[in-house]
Amino acid sequence: MLFYVKGELEGAVPLPPEQVLELAVKESETIISYRQQGKVLAGGILAGRKGGCGIFNVDSTEELHTLVFQLPMFPFCEWEIIPLIPTEVALEGTKQALASMRASK
Repeated sequence: MLFYVKGELEGAVPLPPEQVLELAVKESETIISYRQQGKVLAGGILAGRKGGCGIFNVDSTEELHTLVFQLPMFPFCEWEIIPLIPTEVALEGTKQALASMRASK
């Protein structure tokens, strides 16, 4: 299952700046680990903003929840999670819909 996941800081983090940067380092290291495990296919830091996004490849929504919940910045971010349909699957569905429309003419 593919998911687009975006996390962005909302307001100030109630920690000293050095601790926030330490959390940011741990966050990036965790995402790199997820990528090495095949759980994140692509992603990066949002340019000029306080956040990041990625494409997660997981077996279930429960697994996704666990991975996101374990991110060091989880408590401080606003999260957006969107399920994705693989392009090949969407293409097949579109072809079927087109064939059905043509058959009904």
